[in-house]
Amino acid sequence: MSSALSPYRLTGIGAPMAVWALHLVAVYSLQGVACAEGWDRLRFAGVESLAWWLVALTAAALAALAWFGLRAWRGWHIARFGQSDAPPALASRRRFAAAVTGALSVMAAVAVCFTTIPVLLLPGCA
Repeated sequence: MSSALSPYRLTGIGAPMAVWALHLVAVYSLQGVACAEGWDRLRFAGVESLAWWLVALTAAALAALAWFGLRAWRGWHIARFGQSDAPPALASRRRFAAAVTGALSVMAAVAVCFTTIPVLLLPGCA
C-alpha cells in the first residue's frame, strides 16, 4: 500500500474528511442551485428530482468512505499480525495510522448521514 491514498500516509488519513467536506459543499450548493433554478418542481416517481440527486451523491460518498475504511482495516490487519517485513516501530506507526484512518472513515460516514437526513426530510425549497 504505497499509493498516495494509503492509510499510512497523511493524504490517506485525511481523505475521509475530504470526502465529507466535498459532500457537504456539493449538497448545499446543489440545494441552492435547485431552489434558484426551480428544480424543486420536477418530480420522478413522486419524489423531487433534487432528492434523487442528493441520494446519489450520498451513496457515492458512502461508497468512497467504505473503500477508505476497508483499506484502513486491511492496513491495520497487515501491520498488526506481522504480514509485512516492517520493523516493530514502523509496524506500530502503521497500525496507529490505519486505526486513525478507519476511525475517521466511520466519523465521516456519520457526518455524511447527518448532513443528508435533514435535507431529505424537509421540503426542498421551504
